[in-house]
Amino acid sequence: MIPREQVTGVILCGGQAVRMGGTEKGLLPLAGTPMFAHVRARLAPQVGPVVLSANREAASYACFGDPVVPDRVPGLGPLGGLDAALDAVTTPYTFCCPGDAPFLALSLVARLATALAAEGAEVAMPRDAERVQQLFLLFPTALHGTLTAYLAGGGRSVLGWTDGLRTAVLTVPDVPPAFLNVNTPAAAAAAAAHLHDAPPHARPAPEPS
Repeated sequence: MIPREQVTGVILCGGQAVRMGGTEKGLLPLAGTPMFAHVRARLAPQVGPVVLSANREAASYACFGDPVVPDRVPGLGPLGGLDAALDAVTTPYTFCCPGDAPFLALSLVARLATALAAEGAEVAMPRDAERVQQLFLLFPTALHGTLTAYLAGGGRSVLGWTDGLRTAVLTVPDVPPAFLNVNTPAAAAAAAAHLHDAPPHARPAPEPS
C-alpha cells in the first residue's frame, strides 16, 4: 500500500473549455463553490500535497495555498499541463485527474495503488462501464522524463503515452456520476442538481475567504 503522503494530487484545470463558451471551467460555481474546489475536497483526503495545473486566473486557483503551475508550452493538451505540473511534485507518486470531475470517487487513489502493486505496473487507470477513464492516472513521478520525451516527439494522446508503459486498468464498479466531466452547460446543470440532492456530509467545504 502506498501511503497517501507519498502521492501528490495534480488537478488539471488548463483546458480551453470551448464547449462552455471559453469560461474558466474550474472556477464555474456549482452549489456556490468553484468546480475545482469540489474536486479538491474529494481528492485531498486521498493524497498528500495538491498541485493545480491552470493557465488563467492563478490567484483564484491559489485560494487553498496549493502551487498553481501554467503550461510551459501552449497547445499540448492535458499532458502538457501534467508535464509542467510535475516540476512541482516532490513525492514518489503522482495521481492526476481533471478539474471538471466534481464527483471523484473517494477511494479511487487507494484502489489504483492496489492495482499498481498487484500487477507490477507503471501506471494505473480506471475503467467504468463505458470506457477507460484515461485522465485519472496514478504513476511513479520518476516517469516524468518519459512524458517529456513523448511530448517532445509530437505525442499528445494520453493513451499514446501509457501504451508504452506497463498499465494496470482497474474496473471500477462505481455508478455515475463518479467520472462525470462537466463539459457542457447541460452537464453543469446536471452536476448542480446532483449536488443539491446530495446529503450535507457528501458536499465539499466552501471556498476559503
